[in-house]
Amino acid sequence: MKKSSPFSDHSVSERSGTEKVRRINVLAMVGEWRVDFSTGEMTGPSGAVRLEPKVSQLLRELAGRAGRVVSREELMAAIWPDVIVGDDSLARLVSKLRRALGDDAREPRYIETMSKRGYRLLAPVDRIETADRADSQRARGWRWFALTAAVVLLVLAAVLGGLLYGPQRDEPQVDTVESDRILALLARAEDSYFQFSRADNEAAIELYERVLGIDPDDPIALAGLANALAQRSFRWPYPAGSGGEEFTTLGDALAAGHLEHEPALSQLERAERLARRAVEVAPESAATHKALGLVVSAQGDFDSALSAYRQALALDPEAWGPMINIGDILQIEGRQDEALPYFERAFEAMGRAYESDAVRVRPWHAGMGVLIAERYRDRGDLTAAEGWYRRVLAYSPLHPAATRGLAGVLREGGDAQAADRLCAELAERLGPEEACR
Repeated sequence: MKKSSPFSDHSVSERSGTEKVRRINVLAMVGEWRVDFSTGEMTGPSGAVRLEPKVSQLLRELAGRAGRVVSREELMAAIWPDVIVGDDSLARLVSKLRRALGDDAREPRYIETMSKRGYRLLAPVDRIETADRADSQRARGWRWFALTAAVVLLVLAAVLGGLLYGPQRDEPQVDTVESDRILALLARAEDSYFQFSRADNEAAIELYERVLGIDPDDPIALAGLANALAQRSFRWPYPAGSGGEEFTTLGDALAAGHLEHEPALSQLERAERLARRAVEVAPESAATHKALGLVVSAQGDFDSALSAYRQALALDPEAWGPMINIGDILQIEGRQDEALPYFERAFEAMGRAYESDAVRVRPWHAGMGVLIAERYRDRGDLTAAEGWYRRVLAYSPLHPAATRGLAGVLREGGDAQAADRLCAELAERLGPEEACR
């Protein structure tokens, strides 16, 4: 039998021999807070607070193992069973729970973030018995009387309610509805942001702002809006339809100098405020540090950007976005040899994440492999370049840039016939506009 938590009763079925868990309504003191886990209601130093169901579940999971580190994987499996979610969803819940408890992530009294491991509840947890053992028989009798009377009144109310108003549907809790709405908006915003087109980026800005209209301190919306504003500033610096230049890389945008002038300057200042607030609200989230890194890099502060990106990687070693961004900064600074390993790490991390996060990974994966191949080709290492082009084509057959790159490497290596066959197939299947040049 598993060790019993102070917040559940465990019983063994004699017929099946399997363990069954029966959750009970529990009152507990968590630090200075009196918590009713059956309703998610807390009473403490700042008055009464009602937690969203998943936030209450997070507290219950931590309280059940108070003083111990609970891994992110354990928490996500308990809170979102059979659903794949990212660390940012958990970080969002943790930040909400911290706010409810009045906790400070920098000097925690309740929830401690354990880097690369998980979270630990620091506050003591004491169970509150729901009945006083010293109660007299008379008091118990009165309670039974009160309970019986209450049941009778409820039945009468239900009958009268049915007669007067007809059948009623149970309405969901407001906080649950808002939480579900926020999650839906965030999912759409993230999908839009990662398409990297002007229209999608503007849609992402609108969606993140809608989330902040519901919860002004949602850390993922704060970070996402900061990202989208920064991307708008350096990718599309001129008004739509003006015919102004668009940029695909931060280095090109910085070299053009327009980020030092309006409207980019004001947009980046707003983005920085949003990103710093996101880090303040959710310092355990890799996404908030990544957003801050992007904004300050667009402002030309590369040292601060590298620090923010490395903090993001310390929190989430699989975060491929910060890996790419570190490589970009190192390239801009002329440190090509240092940049290449970050790009390779990012490619591998994207491969591991593809199945569960294809919407975000797909626009980047093949392009990153081509970039790596080109860097090896620039070095004169044609063998490594050929290997990388072939890796991309294994994932994305007939990828135009990879096909043309591989044909060029084969031609340089003396195999013109193989190069010609690749180019002919590319033109035949994708059209002459994609033909080798």
